[in-house]
Amino acid sequence: MTQTVALITAMFSFVVKSVLASTGDRSQMFYSCLQECITKNCSDSSQNSQLSFPLRILQWTCSDDCKYFCMWPTVNWFVEAEIGVQQFYGKWPFVRFWGIQEPAATLFSILNLVGHVVMIQKFRKEVRSTAPFYVMTHVFCFICCHAWLWSTIFHVRDVRFTEIMDYLGAFSMVLFSVYHFIVRVLAFESRSSQYSLFTGMAIGFYFVYHSYTTFFVKMDYGYNMLINIAFGAINILGWSVWCFNFYKRRPYVKRCAAFVTLIALTTLFEVLDFPPLFWVFDAHALWHLSTAPLVILWYKFLIDDCHHMEGLKLDLEKLA
Repeated sequence: MTQTVALITAMFSFVVKSVLASTGDRSQMFYSCLQECITKNCSDSSQNSQLSFPLRILQWTCSDDCKYFCMWPTVNWFVEAEIGVQQFYGKWPFVRFWGIQEPAATLFSILNLVGHVVMIQKFRKEVRSTAPFYVMTHVFCFICCHAWLWSTIFHVRDVRFTEIMDYLGAFSMVLFSVYHFIVRVLAFESRSSQYSLFTGMAIGFYFVYHSYTTFFVKMDYGYNMLINIAFGAINILGWSVWCFNFYKRRPYVKRCAAFVTLIALTTLFEVLDFPPLFWVFDAHALWHLSTAPLVILWYKFLIDDCHHMEGLKLDLEKLA
């Protein structure tokens, strides 16, 4: 419990720092360069307005290009002045690759997406369709794939729409993980009134959060991160207690315990923020990389847990 509180406190401190105005884009050198570049090169930006909606989201505008090209001499000046690398508009400076804003985070988001696609195939081969939580695991896979798809798009191009979808996707994963934990621990029957009520409450909460984030407020990084951290901490704490209770009686629970421990440790990448190595690998990208192999571990636990619950179900049917 103490470790969980410390983790939340540390990450909240990081969030508070990250939402402040960035030093790089507030510097006089960057501002002067940007104004000169826009004046000389961006008088006609009509070509962007002719693009379709999806392309318009991912298209780099003239002013965006000016921000990118003015960023690098400013970075060099900060380094030469021994001030250190600074953030611009809340992000570290990254080298574009094929127009991708954050190449490493994009690639590692794809790795997580592929991990879920591969492991759900393994799950379907090893678990019967009549097993408890068979359908829920497929819903979990769909939610995670949807979230990692938007994570990929967001890291390709950071605009308000892709940012909102990335946050909502991440929150859907965290919320569903808590939902899955509660349903699993309380052993709700899929046709019971308790299950229906709890499911309705979870869906309702998500859509209220979705509406609030999308329509009523400007994107609040601190608020969204804090919500995700809070639900993530509940999920980690809950599974930790569950693992402690069944660790000796069910050997396969070790997979869950290992997953929970490692997923908590990977969040340290979000706390230990640092400028990107080679202008590509920052802490956030490495966090995505570290979570990719954990997908395999979690699905192996889900397979074993489904086998266990199926065995209990057969035993009850025999007794009946």
